[in-house]
Amino acid sequence: MEIGIYATTHGIGYRDEQNFFLKSVSLEEMRPVRIAQLVERAGFHSMWFADHVCMPTGSASAHVANASGKRAYEARHNMLDAAVTMGAVAAGTKTLKLGTSVLIVPYRNPLSDARQFATVDALSNGRLILGVGAGWMKEEFDALGLSYRERGAMANECIEIFKRSWTADVVDFHGRFYNFDGVSMDPKPVQKPRPPIIFGGVVPAGARRAARHCDGFYPIFLDPQADPNRFAPLLEEIRREAGRLRRDLSRFFLMAVASARLTTPGDPQHDKNPRAICTGGAEQVLSDLQRFADAGYSLVVLIFDCSGRVEELEEQIQRFGEEVIPAAKGIKAKGGWASTPSPI
Repeated sequence: MEIGIYATTHGIGYRDEQNFFLKSVSLEEMRPVRIAQLVERAGFHSMWFADHVCMPTGSASAHVANASGKRAYEARHNMLDAAVTMGAVAAGTKTLKLGTSVLIVPYRNPLSDARQFATVDALSNGRLILGVGAGWMKEEFDALGLSYRERGAMANECIEIFKRSWTADVVDFHGRFYNFDGVSMDPKPVQKPRPPIIFGGVVPAGARRAARHCDGFYPIFLDPQADPNRFAPLLEEIRREAGRLRRDLSRFFLMAVASARLTTPGDPQHDKNPRAICTGGAEQVLSDLQRFADAGYSLVVLIFDCSGRVEELEEQIQRFGEEVIPAAKGIKAKGGWASTPSPI
């Protein structure tokens, strides 16, 4: 199993008894390139960058991370653009893979996104993993003048345009939302035939979209008592949809995102009962990672529970590099899914 980490570009994570939150922090506290370099030295597989264009100060949209629907972001929340920051991180690192978690593809013209992320792949010498999603915050769609109801159909077309832009000499597309003929998109990404595309979702429609259009599936497990088998019905939905399509899933990749914190005696979370997932000592965290592997996941991206403090985050990164990551590499995922993300 490989371990990834969320970037600090949307803040620092923390949890209460039920929900996950992000604390807005200053640019000086984010220090994304420095954090990425620390992450790379610690042996993490990848760093993942969240995506919003703007943040409505008030929202009735339920956050997918919290079963209660409670808002995870602050009303005025500091956020850096994913693609721009990934370019800076690409220049400051050598081996760390760079992912989007997740790019809300209906928000922008797909040709623009295809260009930006082909650039990220080029600047990183082939280290991009494109996580994509259809979106969940209606108020943000409204602010951008986009149809929330049609976001899934728009996402389908965007994903297809990414693929064609990254592989075809001349790109044509004729759909409900995007129509163009005879455009070029060069240079192509470094990865051949293209970077992998992983769909982030927590509902059956998202699972079917992943099976139809993408190279993997990426559900979210950020609440403290998350069960790694929670989305087993969605994995079965992927298998059913692949069966209808006669698609071989041996190269289809599963990854997950979860909260985590290594604790020691004296830490307020150390003796909590029930214990929050991926917390406690190294052996307890590794046992939870084994549960994710048993459910089929080969990569777990972590958002560390750090009470919104970057100093705690840096300490957690170093400890995970010493106490968890070497042992986690010996954990093997079950279920016959792919062990690494790659285009199908």
